[in-house]
Amino acid sequence: MYVKRHRVRKGERDYVYLRLVEAYRNEAGQVRQRLVHTLGREDELKASGQLEQLAASFARLDPPPSGTRRDVGPLLVVAHYLGRLGLVGLVDEVAPMRGRAFLTHGEVVAALVANRLCGPSPLYDVASWASSAALAELLGVPAGLLNDDRLGRALEAVAPKAEELRAKLLLQAIKRCKLDASRLHLDLTAVRFAGSYEASALVKKGWSAERTIKRQVKTLQASTRSGVPVYFRPHQGAESELPAFMEAVETLARSLPPGLVVVADSGLGYLENLCTLDSAKVGFVVPLRADTGWAERFVKDVPGGLGTLRRLAYCSQREQRLAKKDRTVWKGLLRPFPVTDEHGKPHDLHVVYIWSSEEEASVQDARERALEKAEAALSRVRNGLGGHYYKTKKQVDDRVAVILSDKVAGLMTVETGEQDGKPTISWSRNDEAVAKAGELDGLYALATNLPARDHRRLSALEVLKIYKDQWVVEQRHRDLKQTLRVRPVFLHNDARIEALVAVVGIALLIFGLIEAELRAALGEGETLPGILPEGRAAKPTARAALTAFDGLEVTYGANGLVLDQLSQVQRLILALLDIPLPWPERAED
Repeated sequence: MYVKRHRVRKGERDYVYLRLVEAYRNEAGQVRQRLVHTLGREDELKASGQLEQLAASFARLDPPPSGTRRDVGPLLVVAHYLGRLGLVGLVDEVAPMRGRAFLTHGEVVAALVANRLCGPSPLYDVASWASSAALAELLGVPAGLLNDDRLGRALEAVAPKAEELRAKLLLQAIKRCKLDASRLHLDLTAVRFAGSYEASALVKKGWSAERTIKRQVKTLQASTRSGVPVYFRPHQGAESELPAFMEAVETLARSLPPGLVVVADSGLGYLENLCTLDSAKVGFVVPLRADTGWAERFVKDVPGGLGTLRRLAYCSQREQRLAKKDRTVWKGLLRPFPVTDEHGKPHDLHVVYIWSSEEEASVQDARERALEKAEAALSRVRNGLGGHYYKTKKQVDDRVAVILSDKVAGLMTVETGEQDGKPTISWSRNDEAVAKAGELDGLYALATNLPARDHRRLSALEVLKIYKDQWVVEQRHRDLKQTLRVRPVFLHNDARIEALVAVVGIALLIFGLIEAELRAALGEGETLPGILPEGRAAKPTARAALTAFDGLEVTYGANGLVLDQLSQVQRLILALLDIPLPWPERAED
């Protein structure tokens, strides 16, 4: 039997009826059709939702014929974590379906998360990916139901409940995966959008990391020290960092047990906001902004200057293999940093002054480049004196004012004048000012309110190590844009964009869990044999672990599903993550 569309004309209008038709052979052996039942008018069935229910009924009927193969790949690992987090139940709890449904919002979101981790696709192509993947076999979600309209409606249903879902998933992940969320690393990144979004309240033009203005949505991420992003939410593209940080900290402090410590970049480094965190009993390690006056306090409180700082026994992971003479030199000094907030309440903060040879060289190189750029610009002005653009001294002065702004202000002396009716210009570096500007090169300040632990004084080295773990959240930003391919986004509905960001955040959580649990199972610093494509051993990443399952398939047989024979590295990954096989493995030939 099958469904057949039957067109009927009534008056001046055409109507399409759906009929259930059965094929048979008559006595002469000819193929004929008989009407079993008229299901109804197509437009009325669509409007009432009955057409989708019929499609769902057919999609969940008998399994494919024997010999049919489905692509399992990394979905074998992803399905385990979706079940472990109870994602379908959580989504259905916060965004329940109305009436009868053959595919819940939770099942749709689980399918979207799986797609993002196994084969990132735009919404219109998710059904195509699902048609060859073992989605129905592992998640119970038929590919035929994942049309882009159904996906869009699920996103719209989840969007108003996204923050509630984030909070529940945060607690679920901590409980079921035994995560330590006592210290979280916060950071913002931007997801670019192309096209016109004039009516959008979420996609706005804002400054990007490349110091250019682009249409974007900012996303805030909070990761554990092991690199698991437990909180991920969107913000308006033009919004500054500070409100996003403070809103996230308030939400996290409200959801988590007392004792939360946050680590962030200088976007949070305003004294009034650090006082607010201190009053809320939230610990922090944050670099102070230049306008907080920390440099002036250093000069005043540390008479010996940089020579007073003590060398710290710190070495970053990327420099572990270098000879000691080639490694960055770190120095630090812990000092009290009392602050009084706007309400007159005192806060006993501390500051760790950190100096690094690498940072010093970077700042000096940047200053030299700025000076060389200014000198080159002044040379172009000199070469053009008396020409179209520099006919008068005022035109030259106006251009010089632009050249000497910002990074080279006060570091160069420029003299302009007139001779024989033609403007003149000369310049030189102000060596004394350049030397003065470089006195504190390589120095920055980390503010903290962390107490002493285990009857030991808080040390500069301890604070530096905490701050240097910030790389984990920056690494997840790269995974977001590269492995999970969050761009490009083809959505123009704010609700769908916000929900899609939530979906990507869940995918990023699972991505981080896979990597963190693999490394924890192996042991600190241990490598996984054969994890790289060429068979070399390496510290496992989630990307490499998921890629290791590419090409794995399952086959429908007479006695059920049979999984392809696993490789040695696949078997090892499943053992380390404690993931059981859902079907028997094909025997060796």
